[in-house]
Amino acid sequence: ANIKELILDLERQFPGIKERLLDESGKIRRFINFYVNDEDIRFLKQDETTLSDGALVSIIPAIAGGAV
Repeated sequence: ANIKELILDLERQFPGIKERLLDESGKIRRFINFYVNDEDIRFLKQDETTLSDGALVSIIPAIAGGAV
């Protein structure tokens, strides 16, 4: 499996989550970060990053802001 397949599986389990993770073109949204075993998938194979048994996948929304 890979990240793309993981997202499809998550959509089957939690309908509606895919639209929160992917944009209209099917790409991972800019503000959503995926990590596989603490490695940012942007520096791997992005949504084609392979997942091995026991891999830890973290999905983290970007946080922005500053002092007002």
